[in-house]
Order: sequence, then structure tokens, then C-alpha cells
Amino acid sequence: MGRALQGGRFDHGDRLFHSVAATWQNCLDNTADVKELTPEFFYQPEFLLNTNGFDLGRKQGGEALGDVELPPWAKGSADEFVRLQREALEGEHVSQDLHHWIDLVFGCKQRGAPMVV
Repeated sequence: MGRALQGGRFDHGDRLFHSVAATWQNCLDNTADVKELTPEFFYQPEFLLNTNGFDLGRKQGGEALGDVELPPWAKGSADEFVRLQREALEGEHVSQDLHHWIDLVFGCKQRGAPMVV
């Protein structure tokens, strides 16, 4: 049904999630582009692979889309990408600082001074 809403296509190729690096860079450069790491980034490498061989279209430059392009440290492996993401998430640095980062998104550190109720 979702494909019917896009004229028989998934979406325009340049709008699909096709590259971790490109998405990361766009979020840094464009404050209107807000993304979040869904749970799949930490446990389900299959979401990065086009195992069914769907025709996902092409980018404006003509590049065909398929599996999501991974950063070099993943060594071309979706399993390795997810393993390292999870290792980082469960690491000491994140455990010690996560409460600070959550306030950046959901709490008073998001913008301005805290509200006094």
C-alpha cells in the first residue's frame, strides 16, 4: 500500500536512507534535518540490507540504491556495524553521561532556562 502512495515507487532516491555518513553529515549541516537512532541500529543489522533486491531507484547522479552504505569502521558488514553501535551504547562513557544527553532532547537543556513551576 505504501508504494501506491508514492506513484509505484518507494520515494525519490535522494530522500531514502542510503548512507550512514551522508545522513550524519546532513544532520550536522542542516538543523532542520532531525533524525534519531531507532532500536534497530543496536540489534537488527538486516534493516541496513536490501536482501529482497527491491528496486529502490536511483539518486540524482544516477547511482542505483541498494544496501545502506556503512562507515569504513564497519568493514562493509551490517553485523559489525550493529555490534559496534551496541558496544558503544553499552560502554562506560555512555553509561556515565546518558542522563546529560537525554536532557538535551527532552529536558530543560533543550533550550533556555528551566521553567519554575
